Amino acid sequence: MFKKPFRIKSNTNIRNSERRKLRENVLKQYPHFNSQQLINLVPNKEDMSVSKFVTNSEKNVTCYFLNKNPILFEVDGILLPTVYALWSTGITLLNFEMPSVVFPVISGGADLMFAGIVQPPDGFPSFSTGTPCFVVLTGNGAAVAVGITACSKQDIIDNGLQGKRVSIYHCFKDHLWLIGDKSDPPIITQVCSTIQPTTNELSINGLENITLESSINNNEQSAKQGFEQENHLNDLLCQTEQQCPSKDDQKASLINEDCNNETQIMNESKSVIDMDQLLFNCFCQALLNAKKIELPILVSSFSSQYLHPACPEGQRLDVKKSSYKKMSKFLAEMQSKNLVEIKQLSKGIDSLISISTDNDIMRTFKCSEFAKEMKKKNTLKLEEEKLVKKKNAQTVEVRELYAVSAKVAPFFKIFNISKGSVLSSSDVRQIITEYVKKNELNTSVKNSVTLDAMMFDIMYGKNQHDNVLTWDVLLKRMLDNMNPCHEVTIPGQKSVVRKGNLEYVEVMVEQRMGNKKVSIIKNLEAYGVDVKSFAASLQQMAASSALVVDAPGKSSDHHVVVQGVQHKHIKNLLDTHKIPKKYIKGLESTDKEKKKY
Repeated sequence: MFKKPFRIKSNTNIRNSERRKLRENVLKQYPHFNSQQLINLVPNKEDMSVSKFVTNSEKNVTCYFLNKNPILFEVDGILLPTVYALWSTGITLLNFEMPSVVFPVISGGADLMFAGIVQPPDGFPSFSTGTPCFVVLTGNGAAVAVGITACSKQDIIDNGLQGKRVSIYHCFKDHLWLIGDKSDPPIITQVCSTIQPTTNELSINGLENITLESSINNNEQSAKQGFEQENHLNDLLCQTEQQCPSKDDQKASLINEDCNNETQIMNESKSVIDMDQLLFNCFCQALLNAKKIELPILVSSFSSQYLHPACPEGQRLDVKKSSYKKMSKFLAEMQSKNLVEIKQLSKGIDSLISISTDNDIMRTFKCSEFAKEMKKKNTLKLEEEKLVKKKNAQTVEVRELYAVSAKVAPFFKIFNISKGSVLSSSDVRQIITEYVKKNELNTSVKNSVTLDAMMFDIMYGKNQHDNVLTWDVLLKRMLDNMNPCHEVTIPGQKSVVRKGNLEYVEVMVEQRMGNKKVSIIKNLEAYGVDVKSFAASLQQMAASSALVVDAPGKSSDHHVVVQGVQHKHIKNLLDTHKIPKKYIKGLESTDKEKKKY
């Protein structure tokens, strides 16, 4: 049935309700399965999907997948396990043994005849026509073919060992096997058929005598046909034996059979199923992500804004590689499942006018591994975006500081603060307050302080004799007598303390030869800006020549010079470096122009 490639019509995730229904169908057809075998075949949590095929002979097949391996298929109302299921789930069925030399005949599309079966020493068990069964090779109990019986035990008694025994539906290395993980049969201890013979069953030798005599006496023509079929199969087996001189060579030939062309075709079929599944998963994820979507929305806009972004990294959505071929066909199916509603609000242009996430399909999807993985990734993405946003919100911080000079060193020495130590204005105020309270220098006049000898020497020069100062004046004079410093903190870097007053970033325009003008940006390095990188970015933004030059008289400092008046681009670039506006001079006109609009 699956000797030739088949056409895939659809592939969807299986819902919980469908799992329950599938278990019921399996148990109905195979009542001897125990609960563990049933759970192994149709588990509760693992990924399962269902696909619909059309075979080369135009047979409609429904196939169920477990972890991307086909495990069950239904055709003409018969539910059969695949070789993958028989290898891994421990289920038991009626089985027959055949020599390995017969397998090439079976894999070529033939059914299993009586002459190709190894007769069990205890006789054939009771069975009826149409009983599901599998076939094993001599020496290994692993299934290599699956089908249904073409006769019953009574037919053997009445007509003898002739004709067809098993109608083969699926076998190892056919196209149904190729769509799975392509694993080889495991080594399994060979056991007798799972359906045991009844007490009144005859031995195989007695059966042969009775059936042969019965067939000669009652139906000579049937016996003749049977012998012709048997001789034909024996001739076929002889030809096969000539091609396979030893059992080891036969086994090696079976395992190493060249199926490159089949694999290529099957890979294409598998890729269609994978693309259908990916398209469905991404569509459902897009519906979940589109919480704030404004409806109606063009289908093209929905695809670019929601559908394609829902595709996992490393994968690519391509509707043409799916079984749908066109987005309109896929959306029509999604609409039939009541997930969305599509209408043509303009001629020839589809729009999505409503979505539904409160249904069984979406509830099942939310529990899928795809949705769980995407939820984790979306959570991580949101956290990263928050960190980036927080980082982008950080600006260059500048703090004015003051170093202890020789003149104020005796005062700060009382507090174990040495010369050269760096303090903020609030630190200085706190120290002065503590000193005034400790030495009781407060006056009866509010906000005034009486100076003692030490503070008098610091606050006044010659010919100054006023020994009472307000708090503000006292703090100002103390800071004036200290050496100015500043601290620059750049986001993501350590703080840097520099001597002297902070120089502002200065943007100025100079006229050069003729009417040519250039814009000059100074003191960028004080704010941690790489002037070479700044010049390169500015040149690209402004599409004008930009270069770095040494500052006049200061070889360690550099200016950026760009042709033309480029205030707008300079401002945008400074914004990316998070330099506060209050530390930038020369761009005031740009802000005023902005306010006009």
